Amino acid sequence: MLIKKALLLAPLVMACFTFVAPSLRQDLPGLVLLAKSGFESGRADGWRPSDPAHWRVVSKDGAMVYELTAPGESGKVRAPTSWSLWADYDVTSFEFRGRMKCYTDPANNKRDMCVVFHFQDPTHFYYVHFAGSSDDVHNIIGLVNGADRVKVNAEPAGRSVFRMTDMEWHEFKVVCDGASEEVRAYLDDMARPILTARDTIFGHGQVGVGSFDDTGGFAGLELWGAVKKK
Repeated sequence: MLIKKALLLAPLVMACFTFVAPSLRQDLPGLVLLAKSGFESGRADGWRPSDPAHWRVVSKDGAMVYELTAPGESGKVRAPTSWSLWADYDVTSFEFRGRMKCYTDPANNKRDMCVVFHFQDPTHFYYVHFAGSSDDVHNIIGLVNGADRVKVNAEPAGRSVFRMTDMEWHEFKVVCDGASEEVRAYLDDMARPILTARDTIFGHGQVGVGSFDDTGGFAGLELWGAVKKK
């Protein structure tokens, strides 16, 4: 009888493992956990903000939050005005995930929160623009290459799925496969990307968070990656 019960339970146990495993990450095999920030210390150790006066760690909504408190100033080219980078990691392939929340009134459908990646300097990097609407500059994967940003994602302008339409927390994930040169960005639904791109201008760089013109918070951040070989 015990053997029969064990055999009956086996498929259920396997199903449970099949269900749980994806939550551990892993879009790309072979990546290692490089860094994890819950900001429990009350500090943003290891982070390098574009303007330290505009970033702080606070307790909010039951968690420690890395908060962007004021929009930055426009630079020489049209690009995100605020960012903070995970300073010690220059990655090729990576998976960057966590939670984000935009503080701007949802009545402004141009509101955004950003993930920057393959960052070289303030005028050379990529970014994912999670926004409250979709067109040729909002809710895109953008390239800043010494000039005003340009859309590089495959989804037609105005056709990408946008979900940054409220003041709730959203789970995000950005995955870059250095071998296939593919980038995928997810918001809330971790199985179906809302933005995809294939681009080869910058094959490595730093990863971080930020915004074009808005304020907001980031929490529970993890960086899995393959570090660039020296």
